Amino acid sequence: MSAHRHRTPLRGVTVTPRPRPDDPSYTSVNYAYAGKKGHVHEVVTIGGRELAKVGFDDRKIVYYLLDDLEMDESATRGTFHDLDQK
Repeated sequence: MSAHRHRTPLRGVTVTPRPRPDDPSYTSVNYAYAGKKGHVHEVVTIGGRELAKVGFDDRKIVYYLLDDLEMDESATRGTFHDLDQK
């Protein structure tokens, strides 16, 4: 069983996925959303690898290796889930 640890300090940060070409970690879905802006829902560690759960405007969620994301650190943090709490 692999360790699955959640981390949320990056929640809501705007990111642009830039996966490496022909990386066996990714599928056609990952490459379809490459270069599109999304936002981090959470970061999880699975099997020693940090993956970001990235949400897009069409509500699609795609996982990317954290190292393959271009981050906009100035973005407002939070997601549509947080709107209910305001």
